[in-house]
Amino acid sequence: MINNIDVTLRDGGYQNGFCFPSDYAAKHAQMLTESGVEWIEIGYRNGSFKPIPNIGMTGLSPDSYIRYIHDFAPDVKIVVIAHPHNITTEDIQEMKANGLSMIRLCIKADNPQPALELCKFAKSVGLKVSINFVRVSQVDVKRLIEVALLCQNAGADILYLADSNGSLLPEQVSHLVQIIKTNTYLEVGFHAHDNLGLAVANSIEAIKAGGTFIDSSLTGMGKGLGNLALESWLALLNFYEQQEMYNISMVLSQINILQSSDFFNASKRTVLDIIMGLSNLSTDYLRMVENILEQDISSVFREIKKITTENVA
Repeated sequence: MINNIDVTLRDGGYQNGFCFPSDYAAKHAQMLTESGVEWIEIGYRNGSFKPIPNIGMTGLSPDSYIRYIHDFAPDVKIVVIAHPHNITTEDIQEMKANGLSMIRLCIKADNPQPALELCKFAKSVGLKVSINFVRVSQVDVKRLIEVALLCQNAGADILYLADSNGSLLPEQVSHLVQIIKTNTYLEVGFHAHDNLGLAVANSIEAIKAGGTFIDSSLTGMGKGLGNLALESWLALLNFYEQQEMYNISMVLSQINILQSSDFFNASKRTVLDIIMGLSNLSTDYLRMVENILEQDISSVFREIKKITTENVA
């Protein structure tokens, strides 16, 4: 069985400063749940990895916001994602008390312990826990297996592979999912970015390899070139199952509401984002690539290789 997590309110927040109003967020969560989407991620807890000035509510997910959505639509399985340095066990306890169903903890391959400790606590209070490897295209496979086993021992339910740089090819996604399935009993999830136009192909390969959780967002709204488009993905799942598992009409109605709102800001295909994906670069290198593009696009890959090699050295 495939579990879909809608990430519009969180990853889409990179397009609008995380400024989704509470009333929209609650109706969004209710409508997509009624359409058949299994889980709704409503935002970050206490910010992204790095501080974002004037971040909106879906970048903070305070207790009052979680409670508002839970009271408005009790059937929604609410998900919140967090970087361990931004939260405490008290945050987890409060989110659970206000209606949280699943917490997703971002983990660092070179310092996994903070996420592992929070995972243990979250399990102790009855939450489902996903451990998310961000920028998984840059993680050494041997280290990925080592940390995955630590996550399993800490009680995690799901290990998520996040192609944050939008750089993975379908065969690479399949290989990574198979490695986790072979070495652990964890469920595996996949979070696509569409820098190379491969979000759909990569998500299909993740499922074929044994993945059971997939992230997507309405219209693909998300960081950079965006995510897997929820509406297309659900229609594809309906087609393969030859039954209406998901109510696409309801999903499309929600897109109309979102696109007519002044806080909607679509993800756009830009040369910059394509180059970032082709080069397997994180947003840490965004300004560097922008500067190269301003000077000479014909030499961009040569200059990127030279600068990143110097940084590694």
